Amino acid sequence: MEERVTIRELARRSGVSVGTVSRALNGYADVRPETRERIMRLARELDYTPAESGAARKIENRKFYNTVSQQLDATEFGRHAYFLNFGYVADESPQFSAVQLPARALNRNCVKLVLETIGACAITGRKVLDVGCGRGGTVWVLNRYFSPQATTGVDLSPQAIAFCTSTHRFANAHFIAGDAENLEFDDGSFDVVTNVESSHSYPDIEAFYRGVLRVLRPGGHFLYTDLLDARAFDAHRGFLQGLGFEIEHERDITRNVLLSCDETARVHQGAFRRDNDRMIADNFLGIPGSRIYDEMRTGRSSYRIYRFRKERPA
Repeated sequence: MEERVTIRELARRSGVSVGTVSRALNGYADVRPETRERIMRLARELDYTPAESGAARKIENRKFYNTVSQQLDATEFGRHAYFLNFGYVADESPQFSAVQLPARALNRNCVKLVLETIGACAITGRKVLDVGCGRGGTVWVLNRYFSPQATTGVDLSPQAIAFCTSTHRFANAHFIAGDAENLEFDDGSFDVVTNVESSHSYPDIEAFYRGVLRVLRPGGHFLYTDLLDARAFDAHRGFLQGLGFEIEHERDITRNVLLSCDETARVHQGAFRRDNDRMIADNFLGIPGSRIYDEMRTGRSSYRIYRFRKERPA
């Protein structure tokens, strides 16, 4: 079927605009996940595969996060802007961080999310890979509060990697621009892999999971937290277990993340230019009332923490 005709047919069948179909096929982040899934399912039924849709999505993601870093670098607080996550605020539920932060710690909520993700996992003397390192916040936490043997940060955004290299001068840390779906490291190179609020942007998340398994040594840990469609977690968990991961820890922290958004999102909004696309910026920051915030609030999306262990050979 001719492409323009196919796109119009997809729009008719899915009940959305032609523009939304085009943006979904090209991986734009502002299309609702369930809408994209419906469009892609219908596309498969029509035997239509958008050329290089995953590559196009990565190009858009790289451009977006380069712009984010550039805008942060241009502010007076940019040199302290290590984090891009929504953050975590404690409530009455159990906490698992081994580190107690002071009440007025800089970037407290964002640091707390990383610490809760690490939880009780041993870090001292271990080699750690942080995939989707952004501006280096997780690597900073690992070196500030723990004693890893070595830390490596990988991110798709060269602008973010440039910031990390110039800012985080730990002797045992280094940063490289790279693709989460194609981790260019030897098998069994790391004791721990971390991934904090990044995997939702990967076009082929299963390729990322396979890469994590490969670069981890047997018995190594995958420390993972993200916001995903609530219905998707069972499939992702099952896929990871099928690969050879054992779940050691799992918890839903959506309420804690919402509390953090309530507390800090509008403050973070001030770090970005007013001429940004308002909808995209509000979703990126989790502004109360944004689509992302409302999906968490209503349970359509869920924010969870996992600690997986790579099974040892029998």
